Amino acid sequence: MSIVQKTLKRIRGKGKGWVFTPKDLLDLDNRSNIDTILQQILDDGIIFRLDRGIYHYAKTHPKLGVLNPDPMKIAQAIARQKGDIAFPDGARSLNMLGLSTQVPAKNIFYTNFTKKDVCVGAQNISLIPSQIKSKRITPPLDYLILQSLRYLGDGNITDDILKRCIDMTSDKDKKRLTKAIPTLKGAWLVEAVRKITQS
Repeated sequence: MSIVQKTLKRIRGKGKGWVFTPKDLLDLDNRSNIDTILQQILDDGIIFRLDRGIYHYAKTHPKLGVLNPDPMKIAQAIARQKGDIAFPDGARSLNMLGLSTQVPAKNIFYTNFTKKDVCVGAQNISLIPSQIKSKRITPPLDYLILQSLRYLGDGNITDDILKRCIDMTSDKDKKRLTKAIPTLKGAWLVEAVRKITQS
């Protein structure tokens, strides 16, 4: 199998909607060759360039055509390029958990250490180092709950929100939340997390 075929297999294997940088493909060949192959695939219309060094294997809609990439996937690609991860902020976490139907107006994502503001197409993406660190690539439920509670803030965490958090957490999630308690700032946040973990 040629490097071009291996590159196409990698891209297609990630599925439509994948956002990536050349760094995601460097295990296949050196940077110069990968850049050449990506240009060839780009010219063939298989992928799209979102910005310098950022590519998109786009989803398409029969009526709407090429769909814009998920901002979170853009943020994750940029973070991976720096050896970091990107997780959603509180507003997006609320939406992902179904605790809010409001679509976040700003594309803010938290990282372990990367700070960067970029404009990709029409989307402004902000990466901000967070106090809540993680080594897991996919945002785990306990992380999403903590970010959601922090975003809601003191006095805005209702009994309904707590009940819905309790209903969606497994024993494993509760153990992770309990482990995070010593690192949390704010008595109100600690109290909310304890109500979830002790139910």
